[in-house]
Amino acid sequence: MEITPDSYDVIVVGTGLTECIVSASCSRIGKKVLHLDHQDFYGEQWASFTLKCLEKFVEKEGDEEKKKVNDSVRQPEVGQLDHKKFMRNIALFNLIPDKPVRSDSTNDNTQQNSDTSESELVEQQNSPCWTPQSFEKIKRRINIDITPKLCLSDGKMVNLLRSSNCSRYLEFKAVNRSLIHHEDGLITAPCNREQIFNSKKLKVIEKRLMMKFITFAYQLDVDSEEFDKLATKTAADLFQSQKLTPRLVDLIQSSLLMSSRLELSAQEIILRVQKYIKSVNVFGSIPYIFPIYGSGELPQSFARFSAVFGTVFVLDMPIDKLLFNDNVFKGIQLFTGQQITATHCILSPNHSVTNDKVLSSPDGRSISNAVVLTTESLKPKVKEDDRDDVTTVFILPGKVGNSRPILGYEFGPGSFLPAENMYMIHLQMEGESPQADLEPVLDSVIPPDVRCLYKIFFTSTMHTEPVLGGSLRQPPPQSNVIRTSYPVFSTDYEDAIEEARSIFLSLYPGEEFMMSAPNPEDIKWDDDTEDTVKNLDDIKKVDCVSSSVPEDAEPVVSADLTEESSNNTLKEPESVNSKDNSVSNALDASEKATFGNVSETDKPISALVPENNKPANNSFLCEQNKSDADVDEKLSSNLGG
Repeated sequence: MEITPDSYDVIVVGTGLTECIVSASCSRIGKKVLHLDHQDFYGEQWASFTLKCLEKFVEKEGDEEKKKVNDSVRQPEVGQLDHKKFMRNIALFNLIPDKPVRSDSTNDNTQQNSDTSESELVEQQNSPCWTPQSFEKIKRRINIDITPKLCLSDGKMVNLLRSSNCSRYLEFKAVNRSLIHHEDGLITAPCNREQIFNSKKLKVIEKRLMMKFITFAYQLDVDSEEFDKLATKTAADLFQSQKLTPRLVDLIQSSLLMSSRLELSAQEIILRVQKYIKSVNVFGSIPYIFPIYGSGELPQSFARFSAVFGTVFVLDMPIDKLLFNDNVFKGIQLFTGQQITATHCILSPNHSVTNDKVLSSPDGRSISNAVVLTTESLKPKVKEDDRDDVTTVFILPGKVGNSRPILGYEFGPGSFLPAENMYMIHLQMEGESPQADLEPVLDSVIPPDVRCLYKIFFTSTMHTEPVLGGSLRQPPPQSNVIRTSYPVFSTDYEDAIEEARSIFLSLYPGEEFMMSAPNPEDIKWDDDTEDTVKNLDDIKKVDCVSSSVPEDAEPVVSADLTEESSNNTLKEPESVNSKDNSVSNALDASEKATFGNVSETDKPISALVPENNKPANNSFLCEQNKSDADVDEKLSSNLGG
């Protein structure tokens, strides 16, 4: 396949979140962008796989390893591009025996007639029955995040999606609860004023001390002298000055901070608490939302945005090398031999250039991951109408024999990651040997009566501290190639957004980052299918391709978003259960048939609340008493573009 045209302003290699945001920002201001990936799916380390596709991916990676061993060693060339694996030490364990396994473990003692068929047994006991055959049929309904993260309800990702109109491609679920490991095992963490004062785990004096600390942290002006004095203070100094007990310190670190770094400064703690409080009660009592189908939907949404404004996407296209002239990037050479010129190049962190002094290489740390499919939740619901779609899990060091903090999530069927009548647990901890690191932890946190259906262990690469701009930290002279950073081992996307912003502004100073896409009602198509805009005050750069394409307009083949497109064009990847490129965000009939009906009290967040509909920022300090149904109704009815 030959790519046309063969000259661009920016070439982006890799379809991770940072790369897709930079690509979307550049295309929105009218730059010619070519976006390539040697994989046949989006996301790299930000991807979401179906279980079926993950198994195929592991098999494919094994075949490539054998091929490398048999191939002759290639002599390194200047500019040669090498690709690093974003997943290592992958181990898959199907734990379903030949004998049927039911989700309801209490049925083990039920007397069964040997002549009763499997289907009759399921109907009689009203409990799902798992066999290797039945489990194989639903593997495409199970989505697995490589890098699961949450969006702060009033954080940078939500604000970026809202301001750019990119939220039209996504749906979200509000996080329903937060589990922490306390003295008696996993408990539900108090996340607002009412829950703190109703908690039976805290003494009366501890409740008042905690609220006093939260009030102090929230009301502290970051421009004040008092905040400046905290620059030399440690976390221990701050907690001691607030007279917090060890139990309160554990609770604050586990529920409010949820940081994989225990060496936070006093100022960092204040800023984290302020971000947390500002996001509480925006969508629910817990200040996070999660994209349904997985975090892999986010890079795809920015890719759709970028394609609408003219970016040429080519998947499954390996790159041979970068072309330089006096250490200045001039273009790329594909494995097909075609050379393409460009002014700038953005590389994902999984790419490195041989014998090249232009690029610096930010180092990441190994993160052990364990993903387990279970028949029941880690902590069953107290009330029947309680929700457990998305749950955060945080375990401090030493609680279950772990040497480092454990960041985790539990996803219920409402998140569309596990299949119906199934739960998914994803734990992460800094380490190189995922099974050795996390198997003992799983044995400690998963109750004995909860059956495990499938286990996945793998190692990913992340930064344990924020790294701004990758190679931008030490930009080499005469370099117009930028390598992005690995994801940061945290709960949110704040660092990825800041990195994308810094990269974009280094390429085009003075331009607007992630300029808003025009709304469909602002665009009018004439007979020549040229876009004209009704309201020029609301839409800038109207010379770009509009975001609303008429049915009779000729499609751009290289930016096709349909399943029928060729293997080397942008397409809905098999590995992700994504929705089509339409403004409508409701689940269609086919998706409902696949994932189960969504009840009226279980509506996904199909857009984001406008600024004028947001609650007051100090809502954490006010008593709240809203049911999950009320929250979902608000999310579905108050959403705007």
